[in-house]
Amino acid sequence: MTLETRRRILFLQRSFAAERHQECRSDPGLIRSKALKLLTAQLLRIGFLAVLAAGVAWNVCLGIADWLAAQNKPNDLRVAMRLMPLNPAYPAQLANGFFATDPKVAEALLDRAVKLDPYYAVAWIRLGLLYEGDSNLPQAEQALLQAEKVDSTFLPAWSLANFYFRHERTDLFWKWARSAAQIVPGDASPLLRLAWFVNPNVGEIESRLQIHRPFVEIQFLNFLMSQKEPEGVSQAVMRMLARGDGSASEALSSACEWLIENKRPDLALPIWNALTERHQIAYPPLAAGSADAITNGSFSKSPTSIGFDWHLGNQRGISAFLNSSPNALGFEFSGDQAENALLMSQVVPVQPKSFYRLTTDYSTTNIPDRSGIEWVVTDPQSGAVLARSGSLSAEHGSSSETCLSTPDGVRFVNLALQYQRQPGTVRVEGKIAFKEVALSPGTSKGCRQAGEP
Repeated sequence: MTLETRRRILFLQRSFAAERHQECRSDPGLIRSKALKLLTAQLLRIGFLAVLAAGVAWNVCLGIADWLAAQNKPNDLRVAMRLMPLNPAYPAQLANGFFATDPKVAEALLDRAVKLDPYYAVAWIRLGLLYEGDSNLPQAEQALLQAEKVDSTFLPAWSLANFYFRHERTDLFWKWARSAAQIVPGDASPLLRLAWFVNPNVGEIESRLQIHRPFVEIQFLNFLMSQKEPEGVSQAVMRMLARGDGSASEALSSACEWLIENKRPDLALPIWNALTERHQIAYPPLAAGSADAITNGSFSKSPTSIGFDWHLGNQRGISAFLNSSPNALGFEFSGDQAENALLMSQVVPVQPKSFYRLTTDYSTTNIPDRSGIEWVVTDPQSGAVLARSGSLSAEHGSSSETCLSTPDGVRFVNLALQYQRQPGTVRVEGKIAFKEVALSPGTSKGCRQAGEP
């Protein structure tokens, strides 16, 4: 750039500056406008910094207050209330410590909490309990209803159900118990127990509470089992089956098993057959008059130890095994087992006052005579022995046949394979495998009679 060019540029810059200066002198409003913009920008910066400082201070106070509240000590909670006077949680928490010692103080604190936050349902519920404890039932009811009005979840409805239960207002109890049952988020057993106290009737409870949610139905079923109510369990299961809920098959199978364990196979059998008909259990239905009422008698499937299937024992020194091609269920004895052991068992439907033939096809390895392994057939109700097979033993495979007659009124028998060391023998060490077990109506000439050696 030449010297002449630089001189021209400098001249133009000075001319422009002079024009702007003259413009400002001739227009005072422009000066004020620019000053105002500058002042506004400065004020905005100051306001932003003030808000930022206030936010930081508020967060610090909140953090300190929450830390003090976590200590759960009265003095710390009072300091937290002073730091954050608009937080309703702190007076509500402080009230907890005065429920038993000074209900009036607790009431004042809770009243402060609901004034700060009218939607604080838990504080309304606690107020209701305090009013009730002071025999102020109308105000207690009003507080609990207010809790439900501002919060339509489970806790307010459950609290109202309890209130009306305590004061024997049955219709209102059922109203709020039904509401609670529709929204209970987890464990429904306290609600079900309360309903049972009001009326221990399965149909009434199901109708009043409108129990249709599957997980509540299952809890009700478990509750009835805990109450030792086989008739109620049966009713509940049949209603669940009628509704066709396939997701509850495991719970229904467990109920079937529970009924058998509690000596009610008569109630368990319709459940078992309903599950088999729906293919939720992989066996055909059972009938007492059928040619063979034993489930899984050919051991084509691994026993489940549920319901009318085989139940395997779990005994030290005895190992169960399942073979295929051909199918067989066996037991291996280590020689270190107990002197008495249950190997497997099954409850079987039968006709009363009838003759049956128990046949067994099995093979053994190193199982001597007088092995002490035998079938024992008993009445599940009385425990009376109806038949024994005698010791099973054969080196190259064998079969046994045992006769039994069912007394009047006996509709089920318990078929058990047991081991009991015989006097003068050592513990068995070897294997026995069962290819088929059948219980058929009638007798045969070779059939061992009950009580024969």
